Amino acid sequence: MDGDLGSYIQDRTQRTLNSYHQQPDLVEEHANLEHDTARGGYAHRQLFELIQNSTDALADSTGGRISLKLTHTHLYCADDGQAMSQEGVRALMFSHLSPKRSTAEIGRFGMGFKAVLGVTDSPEFFSRSGSFRFDRTEASKLIQQFVPNAEHCPVLRLPYPMDPWTEMEQDADLQGFMAWATNIVRLPLLPSAFDDLAEQCETFRAEFLLFVGHVARLTIRTGGDERVIRVQRGDDEDYTLLDGDKKSQWKLYSTVHELSDEARADSRNLDDAGEVPIVWAAPLNQYMQGEFWAFFPTLTKSLLNGILNAPWKTNEDRQN
Repeated sequence: MDGDLGSYIQDRTQRTLNSYHQQPDLVEEHANLEHDTARGGYAHRQLFELIQNSTDALADSTGGRISLKLTHTHLYCADDGQAMSQEGVRALMFSHLSPKRSTAEIGRFGMGFKAVLGVTDSPEFFSRSGSFRFDRTEASKLIQQFVPNAEHCPVLRLPYPMDPWTEMEQDADLQGFMAWATNIVRLPLLPSAFDDLAEQCETFRAEFLLFVGHVARLTIRTGGDERVIRVQRGDDEDYTLLDGDKKSQWKLYSTVHELSDEARADSRNLDDAGEVPIVWAAPLNQYMQGEFWAFFPTLTKSLLNGILNAPWKTNEDRQN
C-alpha cells in the first residue's frame, strides 16, 4: 500500500517493534489488555462496536448507509462515510488515544474494537484511503524477532498493508461492498464465532437509529434473512421506526445539560468537558421498561417510560 496511510502504518509498526525491543514487558501488557477486553466486558458486543465505528465515520453525513453481512466464514461491515485516517489507525493500534473527544461521535476510548478478537484472529480494513490487516500469527512471528522469549503477543499493535484488488478478486461479497462503500471491515471468523454473531444480529436493537440522525439506513444480513432499519421523521419531533415489517411510533425530546463544577471535577480526561446532550425517546403506541442508553443499551433501568440516551459516565464498556 502506497501513499500517506501506508507510510504511516509502516512507520508506526517499526516504532512499536523498537519499543518492544527496548522494553519487552510491554508485549505481555498489551497482549493481556487485548485478551481482557475481548473476553471481558466487551465480549458479545462485536456488532455494537463495528456499527459504532461506521456511525462515527458517517458523522459528517446527512444520509449515511451502513450494511452488515454475516456468513459462516466472514462478518462484513461497510459504510459510505469518511475514509480511514491516520488518527483512525492510531486509535485502533492503541487505547485511550481516540481523537473523538468533544465531537458528536460515539466512541471515546479506542477500546471497543479490540472486542473483535473474540471472533477473529485477523481483522481486515478496506478503505478508499488504503487497506491493511492485523494477523495473530504474523504479529507473533515479527514480535519474536525482537523479543525471542515472548509467549503471548498482541495482535492489534502491528497493522500490515495489503492489496485490496487481490482480495476482491477472491471474494464476491467484498467486491459487492467495494462498489459503493468507502470503508469495509472484514472479519475472517473463528470456528466458534458464527452462532454468537448470528444472535447479535437477530437481537440488535433498532432504536439505535433514533439517536443517530445522520444514519439513514442500517441493513443486517444473516444467511437468507435481511433486516432493513430506517427512521422516518414526521412533524413536531414524531418519528416512525421501521424494522423490516415492524413499525413503531416515537416522540423525541432533547436538551443540552451544562455540568456543574462538581460534575466536571469528577469527569475523566477523555469525557466531554462542559455540555452533555440528552435525548428522551418516548414510545407512543406501547409501554416499555425505561432504559438508560449510551447510544447502545446499558444494563441500568429507569422508571421513565422509554429510553434516555446520553454520553453518561459509565464503566469503559458502557454497560453500567
